[in-house]
Amino acid sequence: MQTTQRETPGFTNSRQYREYAVRHLANGVSSTPRTAQLPVPVAMDRALDAILTDVDGNDYIDYTMGYGPLILGHNPPEVVAALKAEIDKGFRTASVHRGEGRLAELIAETVPCGEISSFVSTGTEAVQLALRIARAATGRTRIIKFRANYHGWFDSVHVANAPGNDGPGSGGQDPKASENITVVDWGDAAALEKVISSDYAAVILEAAAVNAGCFAPPEGFLQAVRDLTRKHGVVLIFDEVITGYRLALGGAQEMFGVTPDIAVLGKAIGAGMPISAVTGSRAVMEALVDGRVMHRGTFNGNPLSVSAAIACVERLQRDGAEIYPRMTAQAAAIQAHINAEAAALDLDVCANGVGSAVQIFTGVRQMANIADLAKADRSRIVRLTEMLMMNGLMPLPRGLMYLSAAHTDGDIEATMHALSKGLHAYATL
Repeated sequence: MQTTQRETPGFTNSRQYREYAVRHLANGVSSTPRTAQLPVPVAMDRALDAILTDVDGNDYIDYTMGYGPLILGHNPPEVVAALKAEIDKGFRTASVHRGEGRLAELIAETVPCGEISSFVSTGTEAVQLALRIARAATGRTRIIKFRANYHGWFDSVHVANAPGNDGPGSGGQDPKASENITVVDWGDAAALEKVISSDYAAVILEAAAVNAGCFAPPEGFLQAVRDLTRKHGVVLIFDEVITGYRLALGGAQEMFGVTPDIAVLGKAIGAGMPISAVTGSRAVMEALVDGRVMHRGTFNGNPLSVSAAIACVERLQRDGAEIYPRMTAQAAAIQAHINAEAAALDLDVCANGVGSAVQIFTGVRQMANIADLAKADRSRIVRLTEMLMMNGLMPLPRGLMYLSAAHTDGDIEATMHALSKGLHAYATL
């Protein structure tokens, strides 16, 4: 679908909405990062396929994709049909239903570590459940996590998320909640080897650091982590909230050929509906099965979310051999175009990519590893994404772009043109 983008988009209605919303809604948004968008947090009216339309009638080729979940695009027919059929049966919140078993079976068929699964609503919840299972399975409490890997906003793990800060990521956190967390550099197997021991319950990491800036793991890193955790009897947890069902049908563990004990899934599995899963080997998940770990939640296994997830995974099973290579190629083309245009314009701009995700950086001409994140200019990236939005693209304000199965060749062609225009406009700032 092609956009009908105005030459100079106006945001009168978005501004008016913001003035209204901030009266009683904190910051006028429901998630803090949404406030960053310039010139104003844009209020959306509707969406279809890969196109967003705001309340002022401006169209955008969407690269936020719901911050990652919309792997099939907006309103995919099979997911919409599944939701309508489920609504007709009644909401049935907090009831046992046949969809739960079917979704768990699909995960077992597609995710290498996924023998036994359990469902919650958000990635943050799923991470906490995974850590609790690891502690119960090992009888230990200490956890190792990696710098710039995000595992949700709970106090126990919301640390070491920003360059130069190994402490809490937000005001109001209890600093004692993370006393059992040890932090090391992502990608550095030698650093992990120095600290890991049989005192630890788990090592948790993003197998591919998409959230930090679309970094693929260094050669041999994941296998080294796998070997070290096995050596010390430590549970290996892959946080695949972003990468699960996005990088490949089996997620990052399939793409990179390393199988964890537990994986945390979210975002893409639900095709836009709120659902997440903890899945793992029968041996480690026994701590949940036998009741040592308490697992509660009114909306766990919600029938609407489960029906959407079943439709999504079945579509990816059926068409993934075409969908994943196409999305990856489209993302690689976008990344290459940004880097080429930035070089031609002599800009301190670059792009990283892994699978179907691309991250744009400003203030640097190369972003080789996570340690380089401190060199990036985070304020300038918001200005660049504003220029891209003015030219009909909708990346996340921090420069992250997600592809979907709904992005067409025409969308990509229009995107290249808009990227060039946006980068030229940025060059004049």
